[in-house]
Amino acid sequence: MKTIPRATYRIQFHAGFTLDDAAGLADYLKALGVSHLFASPYLRAAPGSTHGYDVVDPGRINAELGGMEVHNRLCRALDRCGLGQILDVVPNHYGRYRSRKPLVVPVMRQSKIVAILGVGNKPVD
Repeated sequence: MKTIPRATYRIQFHAGFTLDDAAGLADYLKALGVSHLFASPYLRAAPGSTHGYDVVDPGRINAELGGMEVHNRLCRALDRCGLGQILDVVPNHYGRYRSRKPLVVPVMRQSKIVAILGVGNKPVD
């Protein structure tokens, strides 16, 4: 069920604060009156990323944050508490990591989005 967020709580994921750590906060967030977790990017990012915006594979959950199994545990904890989730993503950052972006470059090359995002003046490969 889709709901309009009334109160969000932002969490910055990194190796020192994982999806599992956030799952453990679900009851606390509910008690605070939070309606939605506002999650920093947790898709597969460049190794050692401290922010997650340097996505290298948007089709996978970052293993450094716990991977798919832990992501599912987070989703179940949020659902149990009636909390929604908002994932912060910035697609124009995807094309900046040449050696680890198998799907992004072809899409960026063929898309008008590069001009819209303001990256059309820089090569994507």
